[in-house]
Amino acid sequence: MAEIATILAYAAALLAVAAMAATTIRQLRYAMFVAGLAALAHFAVTDQLGWAIIAAVFLIINGMQISVLRRRARRGAMLEEETSLFQRLLGIEDAGRQQRLRDLMEWRDVEAGAVLMNQHQPDPPLIYVARGAARVECDGKVVGTCGPEEFLGEMSLVSGQTASATVVVTERTRVATFDRDALAHYARAVPEVDTALTHALNRGLAAKVRRMNEAASQASAENAGEAHLRG
Repeated sequence: MAEIATILAYAAALLAVAAMAATTIRQLRYAMFVAGLAALAHFAVTDQLGWAIIAAVFLIINGMQISVLRRRARRGAMLEEETSLFQRLLGIEDAGRQQRLRDLMEWRDVEAGAVLMNQHQPDPPLIYVARGAARVECDGKVVGTCGPEEFLGEMSLVSGQTASATVVVTERTRVATFDRDALAHYARAVPEVDTALTHALNRGLAAKVRRMNEAASQASAENAGEAHLRG
């Protein structure tokens, strides 16, 4: 048993050294994962429970990082929607920052009738609409719409308040949901990203307010016309 423990200890040490010679993050992660397995086996054989627990935690963390790398590899090149968001809407050209933002968002397709957020919902998600459309309701009344290349939940993100309206999908829609907390942390750490995001959100809010004002003016004009005809 002592010989097995010694062999495992040497194996873990040699694999850790090999990891330092790795030329890619993927190689380093896999080498350290195997080294962690050898270390865990060594501590288990020698009845060192405390160190075995530490080795197990090391394995879990490293395994999670390997999973992240595998997901990134499967995603491959940027989606057309991501290119539109990063380069045209946000104006972010740096590949590293684009990849970091990709890690903070999750794409999905939603069908008509799906509710993306509810009025008064605490900490509503920040959602980017790539394709499709949705209606915006406040107190049960339709007050606006949202279409391609627009954000939802930006007002709550900026103000810290609950959702000001309910958003219901009106046709099959492609959306990306951001991790709000992680996005805010990243934006604070990288001023260029913070500026780009703030400008994009402000432009979106201004466009929504403009459409709401136009709709209100049109409704007022129609009501005035009907009143004149009745008179």
